[in-house]
Amino acid sequence: MPYRPTLVPLGVASQHRRLRGPVVGVGAIVPRGSGDGLEILLVRRRYPPFRGLWSLPGGHLEPGEPVLEAARRELLEETGVEAEPLGVVHIHELVAPGPLGEPEHYVIIDVLMRYLRGEPRGDSDAEEARFVPYREALKLPLTPGARVLLEMLPEILDRCTLKPVRTEALGQEPA
Repeated sequence: MPYRPTLVPLGVASQHRRLRGPVVGVGAIVPRGSGDGLEILLVRRRYPPFRGLWSLPGGHLEPGEPVLEAARRELLEETGVEAEPLGVVHIHELVAPGPLGEPEHYVIIDVLMRYLRGEPRGDSDAEEARFVPYREALKLPLTPGARVLLEMLPEILDRCTLKPVRTEALGQEPA
């Protein structure tokens, strides 16, 4: 599948003298079912940016935290759902108002997950969390990044044959 990032518009950084970031985040793509029964896990955002819009569960990458583990952690914190991270399938960037209203540069790394267990509940940064039938999800008020990703989802699922991979830090021997 060709890589198609969602990018910050050219020249936007020069328009924002007080631009903060980049802030690195993760998004968890958690499909359940297939074909006409395909559902996707979405959350309604509690805080800016995009408060009240539907998006993928996710949040900030902590210093030193592996991306796949961050996606698993954020998913569990926001929804109570457990899933196995399979790999990175999309990266997008945007400039949006941060928690203090100042523009921030966000880099979001989206991870495809295999649903394991749990019924979603809104918690942490999510007002609400639920599995939504794919066709209905496209009709919801979505964040820009979630809309792009959901439009690509059938192609991602058709072409992905990822298996979990973990790398070790340089100089460390595997246990």
